Amino acid sequence: MNAPRVLSFLHVRSGRSGRTSEGPPRDASSAGSRARKLVSHVACAIGCTMLLGSCGDPDPGVRGEPIRIGVIVSLTGGLGSVGPHLANSARLAAREVNSVGGLLGGREVELVVVDDRTDPAFARMEAQRLVQEEGVVAIVGSLASSASLEVQAVTAEAQIPQVSCCSTSPDLTNAQPEMDRFLFRTVPADDLQAVVVARQADSIGCTRLAVLHLDDSYGNPFGMAIEERFEALGGTVVARVPFPAERPSYSTQVQMIADATPDCVGLVAFPAEGGAILRDWNALASAPDVTWIGTDGIKDSGFPMAAGSAALVDGVTGTAPIVEPVTPAFNAYAALYEATFSEPVGIFGGSQYDAMALVLLAIEQAETTDGVAIRDALFDVSSADQAGDRFFGPGQIGLALQRIRDGLGVNYEGAGGPVDFDAFGNVVSDYEIWRFDSATSSFVRTATIGASTIQ
Repeated sequence: MNAPRVLSFLHVRSGRSGRTSEGPPRDASSAGSRARKLVSHVACAIGCTMLLGSCGDPDPGVRGEPIRIGVIVSLTGGLGSVGPHLANSARLAAREVNSVGGLLGGREVELVVVDDRTDPAFARMEAQRLVQEEGVVAIVGSLASSASLEVQAVTAEAQIPQVSCCSTSPDLTNAQPEMDRFLFRTVPADDLQAVVVARQADSIGCTRLAVLHLDDSYGNPFGMAIEERFEALGGTVVARVPFPAERPSYSTQVQMIADATPDCVGLVAFPAEGGAILRDWNALASAPDVTWIGTDGIKDSGFPMAAGSAALVDGVTGTAPIVEPVTPAFNAYAALYEATFSEPVGIFGGSQYDAMALVLLAIEQAETTDGVAIRDALFDVSSADQAGDRFFGPGQIGLALQRIRDGLGVNYEGAGGPVDFDAFGNVVSDYEIWRFDSATSSFVRTATIGASTIQ
């Protein structure tokens, strides 16, 4: 499935390894850190006074040249069903900025979209290519936590910000030091979701829980956290079984779970793996009657598709951060997305739009394409400290840019929920309990859990 190319201002060319480069080459220079920028402005003012020259451009010599931003998504692999609409959500934010004249005095935003194949090693290689060959000033992505961890090694060395819409592993919190972070995310870490999974199992009377999770930096800490939280509630974890990604069958792991005779099974997977597991479970000659409790990783239409039948997934429950809140900000994003791409929004789409919107606002706030300055500005444009109750969200980016140019603060209100970054680049949100309904082929929200009750 290829993402639609409907944005008239984007020039698209095919690149190696599934890349798409949207626009001409960028500048190769930057203005340095925020402190250096201040010094250069002072020097420029002095020079102007003495020489009657032209000053004020924060990126000398590159005025008018495009600003390139990398977008790493999964168009193939275990998360291949999720990536295309996330690429479009990033394009939507860029489109909104370009429609009002771009950034930094008229510079167009260009996105370079690459496919990480849901492969951490490939994600790192593409991140290096984006930085070294494509000259991006920031990266939005990746999706899988294991991939984002590899990407952060590249962005930290290059000192440019990385903002992920979807990577929830607690490992990302400690991937970089608190005082020198270039890694942000617009979804909360799984520390909180593990509490929700354990409480959901306890609330349905489950006393014997099995946990089946991906064997990677997303699944391992998540699975261990679920085990810890459930046992803290007095329950018993009868098995915790890791499994590798992207295998056609998981009959061995499924049999191990069945042999442990649990009451319920916590499933930490992506859509392709989750569907294969449900298919293998259904094929068992004799399996205990269990309640399946999934997580955000399988809350996607690719899950029942991979199972081969929506009926096999009917009644599966799960947990997820609420990334489609009933708010004006989300409604505005959804309306813009559907009008532009003629398709409904997908999981984490609002959070992806938020990730791109924050990067764009931060560039304008920083008045430069320098990575350190953009990183610092991300805290500014997401914080109520800068703007009080003046919120700006989807459809209002033009107004927010003008407010920044007027020297006023901006507090961006996310389509996917609050995006006030803490010192570790993390956010918090409410959570939901969902259930898959095969009659409507949809994930139905059955309950909401406030973040304040689980922190």
